[in-house]
Amino acid sequence: MEHIGLQSKRRDVNKYYVVLNYMQGDSNDDKKHIPDDVDGTVYRVEVYADSVMNAITRGVEIVTHARAEIMADYITNNPLTEGKDVFTRDEIDAIYQTAVEIGLFQSWLAIQPTGIQCNRVDDEDILIDMTVENVFHHTSHIGDDAEDFLKEQDNDNA
Repeated sequence: MEHIGLQSKRRDVNKYYVVLNYMQGDSNDDKKHIPDDVDGTVYRVEVYADSVMNAITRGVEIVTHARAEIMADYITNNPLTEGKDVFTRDEIDAIYQTAVEIGLFQSWLAIQPTGIQCNRVDDEDILIDMTVENVFHHTSHIGDDAEDFLKEQDNDNA
C-alpha cells in the first residue's frame, strides 16, 4: 500500500460580517411562522474565515444553530400551554406529537433566507459608499425610464 503525505498552506483568516435576511412574504413562501406585524428577521453574524464562501457557510451554520435553540423552546411558545407553569409528561408528549405532525421542526429549520450578504469588516465602509452611489445612480434615471415607458405605451396604443 502506498501512503502519500500532503500538507496545505496555512491560510490567513479575516473577520467577516454575514447578514441573513428572512423576510415575510418573499418568493420562497416559507415564512408563515413570522407574525403578520413583523416584516422579517435579520441576523448579523461576525465570522472569522479564510474566504467569503467559507464565511457564508459558517454564518449560515451559526444562524441555524441559533434558530434551533429558539425552536427548542417550542413548548412554552405553544398556545396550548398558555397560563400553565407545570406540565405532565403526557401533555409534553402530546404537544411534541402535534409539532411533529404539522411539520413544525422541519418548516422552522428548513426556511431559506431571503438574502445573504457577506463582506470583510475592513471593506464595510467602502461597500456602503458604493451601495449608496449605486442607488443614487439608479434613482437619477427613474424619470427617464418612466418617460421611455410611457412613450412605448403610447406607441403600442397608436
